Amino acid sequence: MSPIGSFNDKKTRLKKKIVFRPLNDQGFNEMGNKLCSFDWAQVLSLETADSQMEAFQNNLFSMFSESFPMKTKIVFNESQEFFTDKLVMLKRKKKSEFKKHRRSDKYLSLHQTYKAELRKAKQDHYKKKICILRTSNPKMWHKALKKVMCGDDHKDVIEVESIKDLPDTEQVELIAEKFAEVANLYEPLDRTRISVPDFEEKDVPVIGTNEVKEILENMNVNKACRRTDVPAKIFKTFANFLCGPLTTIINNCIKSGVWPDYLKHEIVTPVKKVPQPKEIDDLRNISGLMMVNKIMEKVTCKMIVSDMKDHMDPTQFGNKKGVSIQHYLVKMMDRIISALDKNSKGEAVAVISTMIDWRQAFPRQCPTLAIKSFIRNGVRPALIPILMSFFENRRMSVKWRDAMSVTKRLKGGGPQGSTKGVLSYMSQSNNNTDCVPEDDRYKYFDDATVLEVVNLLNVGLSSYRVKDSVPSHIPAHNQFIDSKNLKTQNYLNKISEWTDQNLMALNAKKTKSMVFNFSNNYQFTTDILLKNERIEIVQQAKLLGLILTSDLKWDENTNYLVKDANKRMIMLRAAAKFTKDKQVLKQIYYSRIRCKLEQSAAVWSTSLTQKNITDLERVQKAAVRLINGKPYESYSETLKQLGIMRLSERREVICLKFAKSCLRLENYKKLFPMHVSKHEMDTRHGEKYQINKSNGKRYSNSAIPKMLRLLNKESREQKQNLNKLKKNIVTNKLCLY
Repeated sequence: MSPIGSFNDKKTRLKKKIVFRPLNDQGFNEMGNKLCSFDWAQVLSLETADSQMEAFQNNLFSMFSESFPMKTKIVFNESQEFFTDKLVMLKRKKKSEFKKHRRSDKYLSLHQTYKAELRKAKQDHYKKKICILRTSNPKMWHKALKKVMCGDDHKDVIEVESIKDLPDTEQVELIAEKFAEVANLYEPLDRTRISVPDFEEKDVPVIGTNEVKEILENMNVNKACRRTDVPAKIFKTFANFLCGPLTTIINNCIKSGVWPDYLKHEIVTPVKKVPQPKEIDDLRNISGLMMVNKIMEKVTCKMIVSDMKDHMDPTQFGNKKGVSIQHYLVKMMDRIISALDKNSKGEAVAVISTMIDWRQAFPRQCPTLAIKSFIRNGVRPALIPILMSFFENRRMSVKWRDAMSVTKRLKGGGPQGSTKGVLSYMSQSNNNTDCVPEDDRYKYFDDATVLEVVNLLNVGLSSYRVKDSVPSHIPAHNQFIDSKNLKTQNYLNKISEWTDQNLMALNAKKTKSMVFNFSNNYQFTTDILLKNERIEIVQQAKLLGLILTSDLKWDENTNYLVKDANKRMIMLRAAAKFTKDKQVLKQIYYSRIRCKLEQSAAVWSTSLTQKNITDLERVQKAAVRLINGKPYESYSETLKQLGIMRLSERREVICLKFAKSCLRLENYKKLFPMHVSKHEMDTRHGEKYQINKSNGKRYSNSAIPKMLRLLNKESREQKQNLNKLKKNIVTNKLCLY
């Protein structure tokens, strides 16, 4: 497809037929009338909850398909709503003149006219069709704006190098077999091996109509759904009509312990793991689930999360309210840098970080072990029957381009895209790193990082015997630590045993180690083994979107952010051709570009070099120039006019906001200890929070000490403002007398 915001004159004109259902006002009125007159009693009178849910879906889809009939539309690959007939004619004349006389005066004149008309057409289209959506429907405004600027670039066809020469019908079967292969490594759920705790009928949870109504009203209408399913917008619009029968059916499902069988058929869409897939293993399977399935999951998963809350590993950062990957990274980096700070006192300390990877973590789940883990982690017994039903009799079909595979039976695994699949993995892997102390392990769903602080003076550092063999992995310093002397090796052995017991698989090739060592005389390497394979020791790794290097500098991470942000600048340039409204361009800059420049800023913002700061600020300078247009005076003045903060100032605000969010979380309050005064005097510059003593600049300039100083600064300012207010009150009282 053509670049964003431009048209390629050499592109072949292709014709395409699109079938769709327009969700118009007439259809909503017609469906509202149908729902008003429909009697759900005939559905609720059916014997089983399974048949009730299937009848509910069939009746609802029937009403939907009658109210919103299918329509067809023929489009061309160059079609855009603003591309008028006049532009088509000018484009043809320009091309014809170029073929005859190349860059003649007539061609140049036509080219200038074409550019002017194209610019005018874009701006007129934005004013008439898109601008009004900015206040009335911001989501649709952004979607429409992105569509006219990006075209259909996001719909590029995925090709797998090893099977691209085969017909689509053969490709889809090979992909389906590969996806089903992992899940079918396991035996089907065996109820005889599961001991469900006893429970009474009163223990069965009953869902209220208001709870279901709230879920329907908060559904994300921008999520795609199957062509044979009812979209989320219908559930959201008619929540008042649907919440009643749906609540009754969901309660019947929970009471009878049945997950409706027709909801267990997944339509899987393969997506790329890497930019250019070479093998089928480079594809990730994403399950497309029915909307009713998602509603039932929201109801039941809320109870499951609540039940498991007190049993979950405190070092698991995923699926916790108010906790993000930044909390994971900040806490881990503080542990590493504070340990290395001891080197400044004359000690010799290094930190070994091991980033563990499990192969195909979510599909590789034994359903029987999953249910056992739910029981072990405190899920109420009344929910266990419906959870067992969820993992039974699962089926899958793969949709690849216009081809659909035959239905495959799935014995094990969890559907990717399903909340229960994620919770199942979190429950099973809850104790996978229990052999590691809490301060030295960090988990985010299936990502786990294990740390070891090594005292280099007594760990057994020795020279490698190069006379016996010439090694390829020993650096010039020729110093080596036997892995038997490291706790990391013991950790990995126990994690490997846990993995085998839980029928999962470790990926030794993707598991990496990184050594943080700033001593001059005690540099070393080691051979840490996992499944009898030596783990590669790397100098750089990407962890949860952050480029981490062994020298703890942020040059590579900054270069990555700047490069990605500059790619996104293309959208801002395209938007500037449609509108000169500075507020609109600012909004696009904030949502598309600045958010990238501030990705995980709480982790690295305090340790940037001046070059890093300049490189990041340069991207905003270019964006500000585009937003402001001509005339452009200076960067500082333009920032004031537009009301945009410098990125350096923004990062300080982000750090302070992050520190305040940590104070609200019990597990992170210990990172921000309160200052305990040895006297009761109220000093002018007293500190509210205790700042950890640092022996070197690296730790002093790291995230946590900087955040503590920001919190103390804000506390002092609040205290000063309070004192001024008190003085003003006293002065005013004296004036009255």
